[in-house]
Amino acid sequence: MKSPSTARRQPHWIVRAHWVMRSVSFVNAFAFYALHLYGKGYAIWVWLLLALQFLVYPHLIYRRACRAENSQRAELQNLVADCFLVAIWVSATGFPLWITFTLLMSTAINNAISQGYRGIFLAFGAFGLGSLLGVGIGGFQLIPEDNPWITGLCVFGLSWYLLGIGRIAHTRALLLRTVREHLKQREHELRHANDTLQQQLAENLALQRSLHEQANRDALTGLFNRRYLIDTFERELARCSRAGQPLCLMLIDVDHFKQVNDGHGHQVGDLVLQELGQLLAREARQQDVACRFGGEEFVMLLPGLPESAAHERAEQWRRGFSDLGEARDDLPGALSLSIGVALFPAHGATPETLLRVADQALYKAKTGGRNQVVIHAPGEAATPQPAAG
Repeated sequence: MKSPSTARRQPHWIVRAHWVMRSVSFVNAFAFYALHLYGKGYAIWVWLLLALQFLVYPHLIYRRACRAENSQRAELQNLVADCFLVAIWVSATGFPLWITFTLLMSTAINNAISQGYRGIFLAFGAFGLGSLLGVGIGGFQLIPEDNPWITGLCVFGLSWYLLGIGRIAHTRALLLRTVREHLKQREHELRHANDTLQQQLAENLALQRSLHEQANRDALTGLFNRRYLIDTFERELARCSRAGQPLCLMLIDVDHFKQVNDGHGHQVGDLVLQELGQLLAREARQQDVACRFGGEEFVMLLPGLPESAAHERAEQWRRGFSDLGEARDDLPGALSLSIGVALFPAHGATPETLLRVADQALYKAKTGGRNQVVIHAPGEAATPQPAAG
């Protein structure tokens, strides 16, 4: 496995691409320059410099770029150096036409591909500086080249070079297309995974809401259960206390419910409880809390309801339940409710106190003949809890 430092020094792809192109094209340049210099009496050191320039130089700058911290930037510098160095040769040898054109265009094309218009300006600027230096070395002379072999090698070299660049461009385009298609595929997969995840999250949230509802709802009547009442009571008391509003608590019990079960069966008894639950839920306000407290007992929390309105609401439910028994053939005809009422803050300031007070009022309604509403009167002594029914 490669270390992070090794991975960081991996050269940019243009370094190797230019090395291959430069190695082959500079061998071609060495060939046509050797033909140009042959037989003109140049010293041996000129031939050594020619070999160094066109046969050794491409590999030296390749190693330099590979070892650079930023290999791409180093290679862009190499391209400008190419323009400068070949310009020295063409100016020192009298600007032979096809050689000058071939070397200028090939090096300028490299810079243009790599840096756009900026590369073109850099290429021509470096070529101009190299030409001035070459003129300073060999003096200014203009020797058009008419050797057909040199012309042929220049045409061949430039043509090959352009075709090579075209092949590289085609290869990069295919690679980019493959990468783009892969990215599109990955994007599609990520979108699908995201959609699946969102669906799973929605299902989980729905399941959580369902479980929360099940944990706080009575399965038979659909009303809130005793657990929810305990969790909600103190919160409603605190809210009414801050708002300076009363809070009414009603404890509702079905009269003679044991006789309903014994005489008509538990299925009818369950139906009675369901119908009472629907009656309370149907006629409750949005802010009211309707709960099944246990067995045949129900609790109503009515925020903001004063004593006079509380008595009227309780009587409305009591009469409605009695009318329901008379109107339905599938229910026992004699249905009635006993209701005990307590109010905050008149009768207590805690859930425990209000429940105890409402239970005392319910007991009074039971012992007083049932089928009635009793509102707790302050100062009454506590009474024992009656038996159910």
